[in-house]
Amino acid sequence: MKNKLIALFFGIILIISFVCAPLAVAAQSTDDEHVKKQILETIDGIIEWKKRTMGIASDRPLLNNEFLLNAGDASGDWYPIGIGRSGYPDDYESYLAVIRDVVQKRYQTDELLSDTKATEWHRISLAILAMGGDPVNAGTDSKGNPINLIADGTYNRGYNVSLGKQGINGWIWGLITLDSMRYEIPDDAYYTREDIIVEILRNQLPDGGFSLNGKEADADMTAMAIQALSPYYNSEETYEYKQRATNEHVEKSVREAVDEALDTLSQIQLDSGDFSSWGIANAESTAQVMVALTALGINPLEDERFIKNGNNLLDVILQYAMDDGGFIHSEKFDPENPSALPDESNTMASEQVLYALVALYRYLENFRSLYDFREEMDSALKEKIAELQDAIDDIPNDLTAADRPFVEDLFATYLTIPIEERSYVFNYYKLADAMEALGIPNTSEPIAPNIGINNGGNGTIISFFEEDVNHDKTIFTEADAEAVTSLPDEMTTEHYVEVIKLMERLDRAENKEEFEHLLDDLAAKKEKIKEIEAEIAAINQLIIEHLYPIDEIGIEDKATVEEIIARYEALSEYDQQKIQGIDDVNRALTDINNTIRAYYISGTLAVIAVALSIILVIRARKRKFNKLKQKMLLEDQ
Repeated sequence: MKNKLIALFFGIILIISFVCAPLAVAAQSTDDEHVKKQILETIDGIIEWKKRTMGIASDRPLLNNEFLLNAGDASGDWYPIGIGRSGYPDDYESYLAVIRDVVQKRYQTDELLSDTKATEWHRISLAILAMGGDPVNAGTDSKGNPINLIADGTYNRGYNVSLGKQGINGWIWGLITLDSMRYEIPDDAYYTREDIIVEILRNQLPDGGFSLNGKEADADMTAMAIQALSPYYNSEETYEYKQRATNEHVEKSVREAVDEALDTLSQIQLDSGDFSSWGIANAESTAQVMVALTALGINPLEDERFIKNGNNLLDVILQYAMDDGGFIHSEKFDPENPSALPDESNTMASEQVLYALVALYRYLENFRSLYDFREEMDSALKEKIAELQDAIDDIPNDLTAADRPFVEDLFATYLTIPIEERSYVFNYYKLADAMEALGIPNTSEPIAPNIGINNGGNGTIISFFEEDVNHDKTIFTEADAEAVTSLPDEMTTEHYVEVIKLMERLDRAENKEEFEHLLDDLAAKKEKIKEIEAEIAAINQLIIEHLYPIDEIGIEDKATVEEIIARYEALSEYDQQKIQGIDDVNRALTDINNTIRAYYISGTLAVIAVALSIILVIRARKRKFNKLKQKMLLEDQ
């Protein structure tokens, strides 16, 4: 009787489990859909907030004239990365037109983009890819050669200056950029992928984390290092190097280094679930950790290592959201970041949260990771990887010899995955551990020397939104033609973006011949703007070289000061705003004129004083003469 009751009990439990399992799956699916909807609404809110801060109407694209004046700058490239990786509807074509012109202009100088910060090459390359462009063909240089930002900014940068001149940042973002399209590195390149990986590993601290300059792990730098190393997490290759902090000889695989870094991140995470930098909990640090976890296929919403007091990373990040749609840097005043106020949305915090949320959404939708701009894998390969991961999860914890064939079959399947895609087998480490436990030789090829497959190509854009992005606008419309004729005759740099957009659109248009007569007018306006830009740069240079320090300006500088002011006044009101230190120059002229006036007054007073002295002397002599004359008359009498 007792056995029957037990059997009946387990039977009921089994029935309940079968009934409840679909409900649990449905609940999980509902939760995921709610999270994804929340992410999309937050992304939209951030972009709308950014538009308002720039005075851009809600029905206009963010990547418009006002915003694109900053293209090629840190403030003008990260939002395009977040927008492009989400496929948010915007004017991608205009960004590509402007950044292409910006890069070409900078390539006319000796510094090209930057002689100190390699990350300028990397940021612009990633933004171009996010907008659907190709950084290997980013315009032409002064000799008419194609501009290859990947070569110049990463694997060949060492021919001019070290990729690590600005510190570990250069190595990290160089590797991220190289792997953004799995670029192939030529045999004669200055750096190999292994070179860059080793430099990143050398900078790992004894505590397992990474830092820009400090001796203790910094959440931001640790997360960025993980992002860069993530494509090599499944590699069995080990690297020998001397650790920079201790000068000790080390031999380590990328997986070992990344696991140490993950442990460190979990340990330094605050009890609230936040991450801090320089002692201040902030949105950006937490956002970088979210990007790092998704790059490794770790769910930031569920991994227990990164849930503190019930708060996962998304919960924490959303606590920094403001009612206006933007995000604050920190809830406390940060003396290291005084422009970021605790009660006011901040552009850097908002842009980093933007692309962190994009990274999370891409993970939840099984898209490529944030910085992998290649076309999506076909459905067959995705399904194959998913089935392999499910099978790997079925590997028992207590392995026996009987499990050997099963594990060997899994490894054989893993080797059929293209090497450049193996990083997407996120739980491969479980298979590798099982093989080691069973003594199965691991014959997988090293990833670093074999991951490069592309020499160029446009970044892929997938839209999260109902309204897709039009990437193939090749018709020059009557409205475009009217925009050309509406441009004023007197150009200012304010019209730069509009002129470049129209020129690029017309040049690429299928109906170019119909409106080709407008090209000469646009070219002339572009040349005029170029002349104004040169004049602005020349005035600024004149001020820096000849008038600073301002308090040392003297009368001998009067002609230079008057020349600067005359040239300044010849500019339009809009362009005058680009002259740096003009208030100092005006004050200097006032001081010079006051000094000259003082000299005139002093000179006049001196002349008057001399004249008075002469008059007094004459009068004294006259009086003396009169007295003497009177005396002589008295004596005669």
